[in-house]
Amino acid sequence: MNQLAQYVNVRETFQILVRRFGVLQKDGAQCCGISVVQSHILYELQKRPNISLNELADLLSIDTSTLSRQVHQLVEMELVNRLPDPNDRRYVVLSLTPKGVEQHKEIATYMETYFANLFTHIPKEKHAQVLESLQMINEAMRQSADCCTPPL
Repeated sequence: MNQLAQYVNVRETFQILVRRFGVLQKDGAQCCGISVVQSHILYELQKRPNISLNELADLLSIDTSTLSRQVHQLVEMELVNRLPDPNDRRYVVLSLTPKGVEQHKEIATYMETYFANLFTHIPKEKHAQVLESLQMINEAMRQSADCCTPPL
């Protein structure tokens, strides 16, 4: 048996998982009239207020020009503040507005409810194992030179 053939099922499982999760995220964001990328921006800004555009682009693995357009739309929707960096006026820092905080909460509630319902279909004694497995895969992907960083 080909050494790589054993990973066909892993790939297939990931394909389905990513597809299903993408639909979930789309539904979660569309409830609020924003794109999935914009939902990711709100999520990261909630976790890291006053982050620079470049730092956010690195976190999201999005090129700066694409991110800038998305942020501009969120600024126009009054969900994000874009202010000069107090340490270096050549740069801007991003943060959520009060309206952005509320939008983030609405999406977070939707997603948390979904995952709470999802975990009802997994035996309770396996919950920690599922989370640990997802964390290990996430870390392995972070460490892999061949994975998960779109070409610039």
